[in-house]
Amino acid sequence: MKSTARGTLAVLAGCLAAAGAGAAPAAAGEQAPVAVPLNGVESALHVKAPELSTGVPIPVPSRPDVPRFGTGRMLPEPLLPAVPLSSELPATRIFAPLSEATGDHKIDHVGLSTPGSDVHTATPGASVNPPLTGPRADRLGMPDLTLPDAALGTPLLQTTPGAVLDLA
Repeated sequence: MKSTARGTLAVLAGCLAAAGAGAAPAAAGEQAPVAVPLNGVESALHVKAPELSTGVPIPVPSRPDVPRFGTGRMLPEPLLPAVPLSSELPATRIFAPLSEATGDHKIDHVGLSTPGSDVHTATPGASVNPPLTGPRADRLGMPDLTLPDAALGTPLLQTTPGAVLDLA
């Protein structure tokens, strides 16, 4: 095997390894954890710092609808397809001690927690058709005149959020 062929194979193997390593973290989870530093509250206000744990959803795109030609249309339908995205809203927990901050020992803490939930979205799509039809065989390839057509698809957002408030 020539040295140029071996070099090409080595570069190709390196590219495949780099692509596989780069794709692994994105496929590992659909959310990225977020650390919110609240430790400065303790030293500034001399109270216990609230605890906060959450994450940021990472949307994963799916395959959009394939544009297709219909009879009598000059342009495909839809011209700009809607792109579906899916992700998961991360579970969030906030716990804040209140007895030292308010001076009232009847209320010890407030907590808010939200469970994780799936989110399905889609970008808006668009459909446009000019005032001409496609070539017609009965008119020797000449198009007919029609009314122009323009439409905008609505965006989609589906999820089932929920929350639990704890005051004790």
